Amino acid sequence: MALISPSDAAHLAVRNGRRLRGRYQLQGLEVSGTAPSAVVRGLRKATLGLPTAEEKAWIQRIELLRSLLLTSPRPLEILDLGAGSAVEADSGVVRTRSVSSRTLGTMTRSSKPPRWAYLLFRLIREVGPVNCLEMGACVGISAAYQAAALELNGGTGRLLSLEGADVLAERSARSLEELGLDGRAELRLGRFSDTLDAALAELRPVDWAFIDGDHQEAGTLAYMEQVLAAAGDEAVLVFDDINWSAGMRSAWRAVVADSRFALTVDLRSVGLAVLSRSATERRDLTISYY
Repeated sequence: MALISPSDAAHLAVRNGRRLRGRYQLQGLEVSGTAPSAVVRGLRKATLGLPTAEEKAWIQRIELLRSLLLTSPRPLEILDLGAGSAVEADSGVVRTRSVSSRTLGTMTRSSKPPRWAYLLFRLIREVGPVNCLEMGACVGISAAYQAAALELNGGTGRLLSLEGADVLAERSARSLEELGLDGRAELRLGRFSDTLDAALAELRPVDWAFIDGDHQEAGTLAYMEQVLAAAGDEAVLVFDDINWSAGMRSAWRAVVADSRFALTVDLRSVGLAVLSRSATERRDLTISYY
């Protein structure tokens, strides 16, 4: 029987404690509105972590692919189009764009971990969106979870995933194809500034948006405004890495302060912001998820 170190045991205990706290916080929680109620149901089920046999089969297929990609030594030349690196200059902090050499395995470690990817999956299963957007594909793991949820939901739901790095867009598209999910999700290559408007016009009204890939305050809020201009009456926006930097924390505070949202949920790493014309009250929640 394998033994775990004291530090790993402590980390596991803290994590399990957070999960139990999240279940307690969600127990009996009621919110108004169609999309907010679906989000709370999704959170409740995500904290329980009890997928059906059919859901588990998809999750296992995706995680098997993740395991294979994690071991790949294939070198990748990636142009950084996101937050970049901060460089001090006479005029202040300047963001640079650079080409970095990484392996496919290294980039796969940047994908959403299983529990966070399952959250996306669970929310889509409960919300039932049709027109879905992802900004930042990495190697396609999060796109696969979202596409699998759409597949299980049936209907005409589809995902457009935008990615600025050509090698990552190619790998993401291949991941979806290998999983048999390329009929539910499509990759679009290019900078968000070049691809977002067209994607939103095609998806309008947007029911679901996973906003990742640009970890800057101004960019995040600008993209939010573009998405909101095309969003439906009951739409869910997911913001990744809301505590990644001071700028992202500031961006999330602006989201929470935005009166257009009927529900916001702070999950520490991920933030949810929900539009709902059917809601009769606004709620701002902080839930312990991971």
